[in-house]
Order: sequence, then C-alpha cells, then structure tokens
Amino acid sequence: MANNVSDQEFSRPHKHIRLPGKRIHIFREVSSTNNVARQMAMAGAPEGTVVMSLFQSGGRGRMQRQWVCPPGQGLLLSMVLRPDIKIESIPQLTLLGAVVTAETIYLTTGCTAGIKWPNDILINGKKVCGILAEGSLSRRKVEYVIMGFGININLDPAQLPADCRDTSTSLNLETGRRVSRMEFLKRFMISWDEHYQNYAQFGQPYVRSQWIKKNITLGRQVTIKKDQDVIQGVAEDISDKGGLVVRRLDGTKQEFLAEDISLRG
Repeated sequence: MANNVSDQEFSRPHKHIRLPGKRIHIFREVSSTNNVARQMAMAGAPEGTVVMSLFQSGGRGRMQRQWVCPPGQGLLLSMVLRPDIKIESIPQLTLLGAVVTAETIYLTTGCTAGIKWPNDILINGKKVCGILAEGSLSRRKVEYVIMGFGININLDPAQLPADCRDTSTSLNLETGRRVSRMEFLKRFMISWDEHYQNYAQFGQPYVRSQWIKKNITLGRQVTIKKDQDVIQGVAEDISDKGGLVVRRLDGTKQEFLAEDISLRG
C-alpha cells in the first residue's frame, strides 16, 4: 500500500506506487503525461492507469497553450479512461475533472476553488489548475480518453512565468504553507472514483448538477473570441455536450464548444 509513501518518493527517476484500484507510473521527466498515457492506452493499458511526472517539457493546455510548472512543485498527471460514452460526451469528462479538482482543493486546503468554464480552476480569481481531455475514436466509438491535470501545488511567485504572475497562483501561495502532493493525490483519487462512478450511473445530469455548484461562469457577462469574431453576452447554462450557452446582446441564445473559442470574463 502507498499510505506511507512520502513526497520524496516522487524524486526517483522512475517508480510505481499503488493506491486502491490504481497503478501509478511515476517519471522524472516526460514531454507530456498525456503523451505517455496515450502510448500506454494504445498498448492496452486498463482504465484507471495513471501517469505522473516531476516535470514535463512539453506540457500543454486547451488550444495548444503551453503549461509550465517547475520540477517537483506541481501535480502533473494523466489518467487512461475507457468510458462507455458517445463521442459528443467527451467534454463532459472535462467538466467532471474540474468538479473533482475543485473538491479536492477544498478538502485538502480549505480553499474555495471555482470552475471557469470549461476547464480552469481559480482561487481568488487566479488560475491554479488546467485540465485537458483527449479522446481516441474508432468507428465513431470512444476507444479511450486521456484526462490530463496540471495543478500548481507549491510554486512561489518567482517560479511562475513572468507573463502569468498576475493571473496564476498555487496552493502554497493561497494557504501560506506547503501542501503534500501525496496527500493531495490520494484525496484526488478518492474523489475521482466517487464522481466517475456516479457519472457512469447517472450520466450528464449528474455532471451538470455538480459542475453548477462550483462554477463561477454562469450568470456573468462574457466575451467570446471565435475565429475573427468577438461576441458578448451572458453565460446562462451548459448544454448536454458540455458547451456554454450564451444569451447574446440581441437576445438570441448560442452554444459554444470549448475547442472553438477563447473565453474572457
């Protein structure tokens, strides 16, 4: 069992640890945990396989944005999932991952984290986590989904990239103390299993209800950039696909999918 594993275990070049129902592969450095998890999925890795790394040289977020975290100061992990869902339901997993992350942050630190649609986790208005879901399809069937999480755990201001020091934070900065990555990981896995099982049983209505409780987007004025268009309106709801439903200034409603837009507000 891994209950007595300390944070020092994460500094080894390569290691396996076990949490209930999980086999976790830990690397010192990879290009991206999503890339490694995808390779394992293609080789037949079972659902629940987890890849972690102290550092990733090519971490990325939505719309191919770069995700940077100094070695050993964050929780960088990806999970292999093999859900029995339709292709259009993959974005629901992103919403579910956001729910789990916000819940874990509260349970481990006491900080209230809010979800900015679709996949940013904010504390006091600053980003602490990004989530990226990537699926593989075969004959319009979901073969597997890789869920990637990058969570800033113990970064200090000097370790944040200069261009995002005003918009990013870490659990350490928000609490004033170091946070055990191992304890965070264990709590995260417990919460994930609970919510994922409920999602498998109850589907999209469950995700929607849980996400709405923790979101900070609905009811607010938003500015959406799609291609060359800039659209303003009020975020009103999320759709069955996980898209954002916006009431535009002319009163009409429009659904936007995460891969198509950049959201401000």
